[in-house]
Amino acid sequence: MTSAATPGRGRLGRLDALRGVAAVVVLVHHVSMTVPQIAAAYESSADLTVFSVGWWATLSPLKVLLAGPEFVLVFFVLSGFVLVRSPLAARWNGPRYDWVAYYVRRVIRLAVPVLVSVGLAVIWIVLVPRAVGTAGGPWLARQDTPDLGLGNLLREASIIGETRRPDINPPLWSLVWEMWFSLLLLWAAFWCALASLGYVTTTQPLMYLPPFALGALLAANFDELQRCSERLVERLRGRLLGWALTALGPFLLVAYWMLRPLTSGAWSDVTLSLRVAGAFVIVATVAFWPAAQRVSDRGQLVRRLFAWLGSISFSLYLVHFPIVVAFALLAGPGRWWLGALVSVPLSLLMAQAMTRWVERPAQIYGTRAGASISERMPRLAPRT
Repeated sequence: MTSAATPGRGRLGRLDALRGVAAVVVLVHHVSMTVPQIAAAYESSADLTVFSVGWWATLSPLKVLLAGPEFVLVFFVLSGFVLVRSPLAARWNGPRYDWVAYYVRRVIRLAVPVLVSVGLAVIWIVLVPRAVGTAGGPWLARQDTPDLGLGNLLREASIIGETRRPDINPPLWSLVWEMWFSLLLLWAAFWCALASLGYVTTTQPLMYLPPFALGALLAANFDELQRCSERLVERLRGRLLGWALTALGPFLLVAYWMLRPLTSGAWSDVTLSLRVAGAFVIVATVAFWPAAQRVSDRGQLVRRLFAWLGSISFSLYLVHFPIVVAFALLAGPGRWWLGALVSVPLSLLMAQAMTRWVERPAQIYGTRAGASISERMPRLAPRT
């Protein structure tokens, strides 16, 4: 969820675009979960009628458009890419990287928007009490009676002490793993082989940290992969391989859903872990395949739209959930579409405001604070 940049090349606009698309998919996923038929299909595929709304949303290829949890892993790979790319850029452009400034900047960059998003979520919960029961479907029922106690507010706002699903603003669960990866960056290793084991054994660190490491791997080998891509595109086989990978990424991302009626037990967990590989392939394809650059640059309007979505993606991820729930409750069961008509544009507007008035000032302050603290602590700043 961090900005993407490369040394000597500026920002990778296509990765910013991917980040924006991922944030929109997460938003659409949560809106779709306010539809009782889709929420029920998400819980179980048993007795699901072919070509029903729930079937189209969960067992058809259209699932990729609603793959919110899966696109969170795309965020993770992107974050791993960016978090490693910055130190490498400093190493290539000079002999030192200031880790003290990095950690101070990183903590402030995440903490300030998170604190504001928790406060906004509390306001929405107070304004629209969550007492829906089961009439709105199983997903909305799970949003009932959030814990507004001071202890829980502090726990969720800390995004480091707990890994369970937050009550106030559930999307914050992913920030826990982003913060942990930031803190463990100096000792990061390639954990891809452990991802399947994590899903089979339900070991959360093995489930959610490998995507960051995969992104780091892409960053560490960026120049080599870029040259390889340029050579491949000159040959027909290479172009066919690129298009095959373009299709493979989304398929792996939602393979669990395509295979859900056919698998169970450990095999189901293994197919679920394929979404890690899918997220990795999607980011790699967008980063290195020239066709992705052409898509993101197709027309000035499209380019501006992707750039804007990328710029507000982090804030959109933070603020949309309580808005979606609030207006689904206000619209009432059976009128989810009315809630969506309000919650989607309002989420985008709130994300724009959050980006301008909270996220960007936090970035500026974090950079200044990191530099200031680093200057005062020269002996404690490990430089490599």
